[in-house]
Amino acid sequence: MYSSETTAASLASGPLPQANPAVTVTTTDGASFGCAEGDTLLRAALRGGVPAAYECNSGGCGSCKFVLRDGEVDQLDPDAPGLSDRDRRKGKMLACQSVPRTDCTVALTCAPAWPPGHPRPNRFSATVVALRELTHDMVELTLESAGAAEFLPGQYAMVSIDGVTEHGLPTRPAERAYSMSNLPNPGGVWQFQIKRVPGGTISPYVTEQLGVGDQVRLDGPFGHAHLRRSERDVVCIAGGSGLAPMVSVARGLAARADAGARRLHFFYGGRGAADMCAREFVDEVTPSLLNAFLSEAISGEPDGDWTGARGYVHELLAAYDLPDLADHDIYVAGPPVMTDAVVRFLVLERQVPAERVHFDRFF
Repeated sequence: MYSSETTAASLASGPLPQANPAVTVTTTDGASFGCAEGDTLLRAALRGGVPAAYECNSGGCGSCKFVLRDGEVDQLDPDAPGLSDRDRRKGKMLACQSVPRTDCTVALTCAPAWPPGHPRPNRFSATVVALRELTHDMVELTLESAGAAEFLPGQYAMVSIDGVTEHGLPTRPAERAYSMSNLPNPGGVWQFQIKRVPGGTISPYVTEQLGVGDQVRLDGPFGHAHLRRSERDVVCIAGGSGLAPMVSVARGLAARADAGARRLHFFYGGRGAADMCAREFVDEVTPSLLNAFLSEAISGEPDGDWTGARGYVHELLAAYDLPDLADHDIYVAGPPVMTDAVVRFLVLERQVPAERVHFDRFF
């Protein structure tokens, strides 16, 4: 969830108009979209309603690989881990790391159509209206924007702050992906749960220096691991800062008209007892649901008064008595190692259909 992803030009205050784009990009399949100055190929495609393939939006997963057939692009990170040496020899690039300099023609992998109900991403400024401490190293950040907060429960936005740059790259604004923890709303309220990463760039600034009234830049929404419309009960599995999108999914489930007939099974894992903060959010949605269950585990040595489970969250899930697990919609968020372990367990050991397991890969 941590990478640089933009240029100074792409951080202009307020929504960027799609009219009069700096360049035009045409795909080999015949789609065409404008790209504003400084915008990445991927984000410009999504803003233009072109359903380009992606996951992390930050150079790590490799889902947005493309081939440049004509034109010129700048690379934000030529060494992004989402490309292998073989990819580079074949001339492949990452759309999330490519900023068009001229009109371009590209071979870009896209879905057949824009997904119904998905808002297109936009760039805008928001004001800090509240900061609340959730744990010793996690803060709930509440922002307000001029327009409505349009996203699907479980999606994320790219967050940046004026003057905060990448370590060792003073001309490159730092930007990180953070999931919303609240629900879409007409009042323009955006909530995030920011966990301080030692040695990080954005998270220490948010948890230690950001104050009410300060401005934050948002770009979004993005992400595919959003709450689905189905009649199945829901399982949320979170670790660390992966709590935020799972809280949004749980709130989305509780807000549905049929919430009183739905069950929620919520799993949360952290290093120690001081990291446990999921209870208040599960308690919040419980009155609206038929049932809600919370299971927590810590992976480190017990401290304080902790008497709960020990182990990793996928081990907690394995020990949980839920024989019809494959009949649920399952949402997963957390560190890559945790997410990979959980998904392997679900699909390989419990034979959960892959289309019922929803997660976004972050690096």
